[in-house]
Amino acid sequence: MAIAVHIVNTANPNVRTQYEDAWKQLDEQDADHPAGRVSHTAWLVGDELHVLDVWESQEQMDAFMQTLGPILEGQGMDLVGPPESGELLNVVVPS
Repeated sequence: MAIAVHIVNTANPNVRTQYEDAWKQLDEQDADHPAGRVSHTAWLVGDELHVLDVWESQEQMDAFMQTLGPILEGQGMDLVGPPESGELLNVVVPS
């Protein structure tokens, strides 16, 4: 069962730079395309970073968080609350 996960970071004026630096670290570790992640979308609302990932399974996302967690912590990125996740029902893309 595929899942969608929505994560919101606490408001921070440096969040764009922190996100970009975290992505560079993932790229350096060859971890920017982890097994099981179908898609990754990130956007800003003011100083809040939102991320929507689609994963093939909760277990694959949990495994990736073992790599991502320390990187986000090192960047000083904090979550507003726990990630929201649920069964993916539909994705619409142009044919």
